Amino acid sequence: MENLVGRIHEKKVLEDALASPGAELIAVYGRRRIGKTFLIRSVYEKYIKFESIGVHNATMQEQLEGFSFALKKAIESPLDIAVPKTWVAAFHSLENILNPIIKKGKAVIFFDEFPWMHTQKSNFLTAFEHFWNSWASKHSNLTVVICGSAASWMIRNIVNNKGGLHNRVSIRIRLLPFTLSETQAYLKSRSVNLAHYQLLQLYMAMGGVPQYLKAVQKVESATQAIDRLFFTTHGPLKEEFKILYESLFDNAAHHTAVIRLLYGVGKGMTRNEIIRSSHLSSGGTTTKVLSDWDKISFTSMLE
Repeated sequence: MENLVGRIHEKKVLEDALASPGAELIAVYGRRRIGKTFLIRSVYEKYIKFESIGVHNATMQEQLEGFSFALKKAIESPLDIAVPKTWVAAFHSLENILNPIIKKGKAVIFFDEFPWMHTQKSNFLTAFEHFWNSWASKHSNLTVVICGSAASWMIRNIVNNKGGLHNRVSIRIRLLPFTLSETQAYLKSRSVNLAHYQLLQLYMAMGGVPQYLKAVQKVESATQAIDRLFFTTHGPLKEEFKILYESLFDNAAHHTAVIRLLYGVGKGMTRNEIIRSSHLSSGGTTTKVLSDWDKISFTSMLE
């Protein structure tokens, strides 16, 4: 695994959580390709006893199958484990597997792309709430990490949860892009050494997104890297705008329509102007779109 660059504050928060005398529930969120998974695995590599990853646009059955494979991996079983029929049963199986493990020392459970597991009518979140409140929270050796790229979902359903997880999240981390200095340090760690002006050009085009920066080659200038990644026929980032918004929001078409509208006018617009120009309804759809951005923006101010 590569060395972790930057993320000094986040690393300390995670290490302190592991040393806590009680159970910890940690929510980590931020846009895709920002390094959430890499951060968790880097800090908790020796302690992760179970890791399950949600699948984008998969059915409940497919999500449960993935969970079953994760259970099999956790106990290093050569035999397949029966796929649970419900999420309540799935978490009960997880409890049985973890009971002997957590008695031996600190353990981390890692749910990556957590929002994607919550398919329609699956009762996933309700089952997870029960798992945390009835079992996980009682074990002082346990740290549970839930991670998601769908930032609006994480804020609405986890950070601001009004049900069984209300005030249960002990630590929340909104992972942001690298700063300019962190970007320079990351590129240098990959033997990419750019003059300050070229570094600024690259940063203005790509931001401090580690996965984008990882694609920069050490033989390229900033201009060459930008041209190859964004504008060539098969440029890795050519379709990133569409992919990014689909991972961040449900019904992302509404969000992208408003973004394109605002870009076209080059100035701010009132709610009514947005509704008239984008042909969105004046009810719940527009409210949800604006609310999603407001929550992400407000949370970033707090953190």
